[in-house]
Amino acid sequence: MNQLVELGQRVRQQRVSQALKQRDLAAKAAVSIDVLSALENGRSVTVESLSRVLAALGFADALVDLLPAPVPSPIELQKLAGKERQRVR
Repeated sequence: MNQLVELGQRVRQQRVSQALKQRDLAAKAAVSIDVLSALENGRSVTVESLSRVLAALGFADALVDLLPAPVPSPIELQKLAGKERQRVR
């Protein structure tokens, strides 16, 4: 199954389980009904629209949680350790 189609089905399932009509969720998410319909039907929407809809459904952190937290760079690790780099002789 196409990932956008599956995502749309999951969004629709959450909307229905929360007893929301499309127009109500669209208003709550500040997106048009056309955008919400496109999302639910597996068509492409902007990341901003997806984020708004997920937040309106109570999944505000869903997109952020998909990726691991950033790893500190070697320079940041040195700063955290409080050690200065030393020149090799």
